[in-house]
Amino acid sequence: MYNSNLETLKVNQYIFNHKKEFNKEIGLKIKEIRISKNISTSDLATRTLMTPTYIIQIENGIYGLTLNKFMIICNALEVEPKDILDEFVFGSKMNEDILYKELQNGKNLSENISNYMKNKKAEY
Repeated sequence: MYNSNLETLKVNQYIFNHKKEFNKEIGLKIKEIRISKNISTSDLATRTLMTPTYIIQIENGIYGLTLNKFMIICNALEVEPKDILDEFVFGSKMNEDILYKELQNGKNLSENISNYMKNKKAEY
């Protein structure tokens, strides 16, 4: 159990230290959902009580999200938080091991996480 917790800690530390890349991936996922639902930036801004400029900055990863703003965006997009976060949650030991090895190889965090998790979803 301790070893598993240590591995999880290493992965979480890496993600924490690369939060800019994580913010970009979350922003891209929000943008992808917004576009798939044919919602304009202005419309999303109106629905969230934010400015269009701020929405664009979130989608470009310039700003990270507080939990409050994240929930507001989820409500405005009419999606559950898991619809955005599922690609970034590593619940199994296998996922953690593979992710950690990829991160240790110095590969692109956002691209590898996204691709790996998308491929795992396709398997199910």
